[in-house]
Order: sequence, then structure tokens, then C-alpha cells
Amino acid sequence: MATNDFKPFAVGAGANVIDQTDYEALAELSSGFTAGKASSEQVNKVLRQATVFSSVLAQFISNQLSADVLDNGDTATVLNNFIAALKTNGALSFLQTANNFSEIKSAGAIAISAALANLNLGDGSALPVGVPIPYPVATPPAGWLKCNGAVFSASLYPKLAGVFPSLTLPDLRGEFIRGWDDGRGVDISRVLLSSQDGTWIQPNIENNATTTTIVLGNTELIFNTGDNKAVSNLTGTNNTGPRDRSYIRPRNVSFNYIVRAV
Repeated sequence: MATNDFKPFAVGAGANVIDQTDYEALAELSSGFTAGKASSEQVNKVLRQATVFSSVLAQFISNQLSADVLDNGDTATVLNNFIAALKTNGALSFLQTANNFSEIKSAGAIAISAALANLNLGDGSALPVGVPIPYPVATPPAGWLKCNGAVFSASLYPKLAGVFPSLTLPDLRGEFIRGWDDGRGVDISRVLLSSQDGTWIQPNIENNATTTTIVLGNTELIFNTGDNKAVSNLTGTNNTGPRDRSYIRPRNVSFNYIVRAV
């Protein structure tokens, strides 16, 4: 077992030391003991405060390096061993910049999650507050809210309130997101967060009392009215047929839109 020469002084039960309150009130704390005699309990208090810490630090060095810490006046060796003991970090108890804080990773998933939360770097933290993303689960993770048109509290989510000053989340249930035109001229007269109706096609062309049908589906058909292909029953134009219409949508997959709130 490694040796530690640095021993704490006056640490036994009932040791002859001045009370902490009286010690803190001593004028000698700033000036030191001058001419005359200092009481033994005062001197013992000073020695205990100094030796306890020297003993603890020496024991730390000894434990980490399994090396002797000797009272031989070799301050350079003590200093070098102290630095080495900090770097040894045998129990992964200390973070080291030289390791890029890999000790957190080594401590496991719980430690990683807690460290990220303490730094406000939880799930999705690389994204700014207010960014919606598609999420494959019905319940959002911590720090996220559903984009369901709900009202939220500015006191609970102050950063989110800066993005949505109306304190109302966008309602993206059953909706597609479209890029803002921003002066390009493709989708004119739009403002951010504005809604837009879907485009539609009127499959039934007025044709006397007979329905003329434009076929809707995902299979390509030839334009052949006689065989009921792409268009059927184009025989007249007396404007008496129905005017049904169908909305057109692309293929899609359903996700839950959520927004980072904190």
C-alpha cells in the first residue's frame, strides 16, 4: 500500500481547537500572530485547517497513482504527481478536455441524457425553436408540442412565443407544407403561415342528361371517349349535366407534425 506522509493534525474527538465562530472573529486571520503568545487552541486550529487539506490532496495522489507521497521537500514531484493523478482519472470521475469529455459517453445513456439536458441540448436541440418536423409517434418527446392549432403559454414557452406571437400553434394535421414564395412569383400573394385551398378537377362535363366522365386514378388511360377510357360520353353540350368535382392529392405517408418548443 502506498504511503502518505501528510497527516491531518488535531482531528480527534475533543481536539483542543478554537470554535469556528471564534476563529473567524480573530483579528489574526488577516494579520497573523504577532508578538506575544497565541493560545494553543488557536494554533491548533490553524494547523488543522492547513493539514487536513494537505492530507486529503496527498491521499488523492496516492490513491490515483498507487504511489508514495513523501514529506521530503520535493515540491516539484508532488505537483507533477497531482497533475498526473487528475489525468489518470481511474474511476472516470472527472472530465478531461484532452479526451473531449468522452467520460460522459463512458458513463452511459442516463449520464449522456442528463448532461445534454443540463446544457439545454436535448433531443432536436440542433433545430431552432419553432421548427416543425414530421414525427412517427403520436406523443411528442419532451420539449416538443404537436402542431395541432392549440394555444400555448408564453410563460412556459417564451422562445416559442417569439416565433408564434399569436400564442397559437400552426395546425398541420392533414396538411402539406409548401415553401414560401418570398417574391419569386410562383405562389404569389402568400404570407407566412397562411393556408391555401387545394386545387380540384371537375370530372363531370355538362352533357345533356348524360354524365361525361373524366377518369381519376393512378393508371394512365388513352383518350378514347367511345371505350370509356380517359373521357367518356362526349356527345352533346346542352349544359344540363352534374358539376361534381374532386380534389387532387399526391401520394403521401402520414406523420405527426411536431414543433420544438424549448
